[in-house]
Amino acid sequence: MAPLDSLVKQHVAPVMKAAGFKRSGRTFRLIADNGDQAVLGFSRHYVDPDACVFEVGYDIVPAPYWEWINRHAASDDRRGPVAFSAAAMVSGRAVPPPHAAHAPGSEDSYFRAHWALREDNSLTCGEALAAVLRDEVVPQMVHLLDRSRLLEECRQPALPVMRLVPLARVEILLRLDAAPSGEIESLLADVVPAAPYDTFIDWVRQRVAARSEAAGQRSGTTP
Repeated sequence: MAPLDSLVKQHVAPVMKAAGFKRSGRTFRLIADNGDQAVLGFSRHYVDPDACVFEVGYDIVPAPYWEWINRHAASDDRRGPVAFSAAAMVSGRAVPPPHAAHAPGSEDSYFRAHWALREDNSLTCGEALAAVLRDEVVPQMVHLLDRSRLLEECRQPALPVMRLVPLARVEILLRLDAAPSGEIESLLADVVPAAPYDTFIDWVRQRVAARSEAAGQRSGTTP
């Protein structure tokens, strides 16, 4: 078994399983009742012949955002989101302590997030990663899987995470399933099209109309 896979099996999997995450290889996923997903994964970097250098990152992918970015794909072709992708609304990294870092003295946050697994530190690296996941990363992921908390984090950042979607769109996407149509329409006024062919506003209006129609059918007010 490759050293990184052994580390994942021995030190990462137990922590993630205890928190309710499902594993697929080096990917761990927690799905909320509303379909929102928190995904953690590993990225290997071949930059050091004497160490297995890797990153551990996580993405928060609300269901409406996943639906938007996959709007042209057939439902059967929509694979689940993965970490380190453009499909996230918010992303974060598990930052290693100095003794498990590849570049512990780096002032660059990108390089500072690289872990270094060597033959002589496999136990201490694994234990450090398990502790960071258990004490920091998993609580952050679970916290942000709640839409109201995710929205508050996007409005007033407090955690070491990065928002990847414009705030005006975040406000809409995170309220799309519950806010009155009038409120959604008001929020659309703040959306700046990303390009001349950007169909986000039309898509949101269609989504709201479909939601209203479905609600009417359930209540028996529409044919």
